[in-house]
Amino acid sequence: MKRVPNQPKPAAPQPAAPRWADRFLSWYCRPELLEEIQGDVYELFDQRLETTGLAAARRGFVWDVLRSFRLSTIRHPLPSFSPAMFRNHLQVTVRHLRKQKFYTGIKVVGFALGLACCLLILLFIRHELGYDRFYPDADRLYRVIAEYRQGDRSGIAAFTTTPLAETLERDYPEVERAVRVAPGFYDAGSSLIHLEGETQNVYEEGFMYADPAFLDVFSFRMQQGNAATALTEPYSVVLTEQMAEKYFPDKNPVGQVLILNNNAERPYRITGVMENVPEQSHFRFQFVLSMNSVGDSQLPNWGYSNFFTYVRLQPEADAKALEAKLPEIVHKYIDPDGEAAKAGRSMRFMLQPVPEVYLYSSGIFDNGYFKVGDIQYVWLFAAVALFVLLIASINFINLSTAKSANRAREVGIRKVLGSVRGQLVSQFLTESVLLSVIAFAASLLLAQLALPFFNRLADQHLSLPFGELWFIPGLLLAALALGLLAGAYPSLFLSSFLPAQVLKGKLSQGARSGRLRSALVIVQFTTSIVLIIATLVVQQQMHYIQDKKLGFEKDQTLILEDTYALGNQIQPFKEALKNLPNVAHVTVTGFLPVAGYDRNNTSAWPEGGHLPEAEVGLAKWYVDHDYIPTLGMQMLEGRNFSLDFPSDSQAIILNKKAVAMLGWDDPIGQRVSSYTYLDDKTGELLHKTYTVIGVVEDFHYESMKQDIAGLSLVLGGNTGATALKVHTEDMAQLLEDVQQVWQSFAPTEPFRYHFLDEQFANMYRTEHRVGQLFAIFAGLAIAVACLGLFALAAFMAEQRTKEISVRKVLGASVHSLFFLLTRNFVVMVLVALACAIPLAWYLMHRWLQDFVYRTTIGWEVFAVAGLAALGVTLLTISYQAIRAAFLNPADTLRSE
Repeated sequence: MKRVPNQPKPAAPQPAAPRWADRFLSWYCRPELLEEIQGDVYELFDQRLETTGLAAARRGFVWDVLRSFRLSTIRHPLPSFSPAMFRNHLQVTVRHLRKQKFYTGIKVVGFALGLACCLLILLFIRHELGYDRFYPDADRLYRVIAEYRQGDRSGIAAFTTTPLAETLERDYPEVERAVRVAPGFYDAGSSLIHLEGETQNVYEEGFMYADPAFLDVFSFRMQQGNAATALTEPYSVVLTEQMAEKYFPDKNPVGQVLILNNNAERPYRITGVMENVPEQSHFRFQFVLSMNSVGDSQLPNWGYSNFFTYVRLQPEADAKALEAKLPEIVHKYIDPDGEAAKAGRSMRFMLQPVPEVYLYSSGIFDNGYFKVGDIQYVWLFAAVALFVLLIASINFINLSTAKSANRAREVGIRKVLGSVRGQLVSQFLTESVLLSVIAFAASLLLAQLALPFFNRLADQHLSLPFGELWFIPGLLLAALALGLLAGAYPSLFLSSFLPAQVLKGKLSQGARSGRLRSALVIVQFTTSIVLIIATLVVQQQMHYIQDKKLGFEKDQTLILEDTYALGNQIQPFKEALKNLPNVAHVTVTGFLPVAGYDRNNTSAWPEGGHLPEAEVGLAKWYVDHDYIPTLGMQMLEGRNFSLDFPSDSQAIILNKKAVAMLGWDDPIGQRVSSYTYLDDKTGELLHKTYTVIGVVEDFHYESMKQDIAGLSLVLGGNTGATALKVHTEDMAQLLEDVQQVWQSFAPTEPFRYHFLDEQFANMYRTEHRVGQLFAIFAGLAIAVACLGLFALAAFMAEQRTKEISVRKVLGASVHSLFFLLTRNFVVMVLVALACAIPLAWYLMHRWLQDFVYRTTIGWEVFAVAGLAALGVTLLTISYQAIRAAFLNPADTLRSE
């Protein structure tokens, strides 16, 4: 198009002052002063624009607006709140809730279920995070751990060497006190116990050796005795209150004598009674034995690691600075000539805060002597709580905005009568907060009713802390905050209606609120599907562990405990068991391939020179001739131990991994040396050389979160337990027969037994509990989502009643109407599935990385989750869709 000649050019747009500053001025300034102040600041803006430029003028405008913000210019707030107005809001709210009983019930039930789930999870999280924080000096307490590296292999252990505690306290001024504990050797761990003068033993757990300063460092309160001297003398023991009441209910226990494991040559005299160890402690002891009772504890051997070392730092000490000095100990005492470092072997000490021991010790080897949790599960359940709360809040928002049309006339009339938006917002927020308070009250009741079941499932002893001052006020504040947050958008949305449009009947909710509702439903189902997939993967991993070939036979294997109590009668006892019908094999050893039994780690090297670079770390188990056939292990090369070969006392059997570590292609007949025991006089680690007679298939003896390690079997006299391979359908009769044999040999000892498959299952008890809890919370999350979906489907069907009637009059079938009403919901579930699959895959892939041996996440997991979500959705909305589709059009259109 041609330009008209001499037509004036359009004027350039005038530079504008910052709009946000102008809006701020209009918001705070008194109406009678606004025109004058606004005129002045704009006049100054125009002047600066001509003299100093746009940027300076805009800065000056903002400054002028802020300078005008004074007490004399601030508008007086409207009386948006008064007791009378609040009573009115409350009355209107109650009237509205009564009128909408169905939707109110859905909101409250969904909110209450979600909040009850969150409350239970938060109790669990609070309990887990509270471990070891009750010590008065918790912020100054640290456990010393050691990181070991050899080539490309590394590991962290909580075991430390004998002289470390003394060295830290002597050479490092940052260390106020250093102590050692040992819960797993000599008479520590579990023991048979009886009082002096009695013969009948009782089985007890929770024995631990400790240095004399232990009670002081951890500030355990003494009920009887002196904490400073109670553990000074050899063969002294301190009991907890629980044990004192159990064994000495009517007399003073101090001065009494305990006999452990029938060893009358080492009688332990009770020197004190301490408070019970709090449940939230990583320690789990009932008896503290004097460390001075153990000869090895005094040997200055830096190669003997059988202790756990704890330090209490000076009040102003810097733990990081102290940790940076600890390599000096390795260079000075452990590897002074640097030979190990040259061979690629290193070690360094680190400080672990005691309050972190329980949750942050995954991957730190402690042989199971302490209670440990996992911070990943804490974060996992925190995310579940957030998901469930999000789903419940979305229900509230969706139903509030969906029913907005029913409140539109009320809003319009109130605005015509003079209500401002703030008053309307406060009214709707009152409704939201009231619902939130009701839901919180209901959730408390639900949580209290569910606590016994939750405690059994989670293996906890949780309770609602009604006695704590913060609990009720905290809940009320949480109810207020959640009510305000969940009601914020519905309140602003409802109060934004224009009265002219509302009263003329021209209100159109538009696509915006519909899109928001759809987005929120998608978020709900994305969350629910993620929980479903997580549950399926956890269950799949558990089945994988149960079904995986272990390298030994765990079924039909009976374990008798504490057979060391039989002393020199152990061989006749074994023969008597072998003579029982249905007993195929019997082996006597405390080294069994499940957690909770004896472990012994050592270093080994091929014969021909003990060089640091040739050393490998192996587990060394002491077994008898019948060990391999009893546990059904597979020999790959060579032979088993045999009574026909007296030389087998110098023989060794390796697993396949150990052979690879030693670098042998043909191991049979090779000679290998390993450490055996500590010389009591010199403190030197002695070693012995063995001949390899066989290779056994690798078998799992630790959690599948760990790789199979190198292992060696040698003949030895360990009698901690006895395992029987049995073949019978009548297990009760077999147990009766075994018990009779036991009582004939050990009439004063308790008869204790387990089954190997049960002990194996206990290794994954935490994962099983997590899987069960996940399934429950996923089910509840879906139930809450379905409640909201059911109510939303009812509302949608109600809104489209006339449309459906017209369609039926025009010949629409029930099938097509059902498709019409469910189509949008199905699309939303499919979109949610597309969003959930990558998120769930990433999260569960991360979780599976904790297992060296793990399942794969196949497409069938996502298919099952998707079909489950789709099926639940269709079942939820089908009732409302079918009900609407079968309505009689004459009833609906009669008034038209």
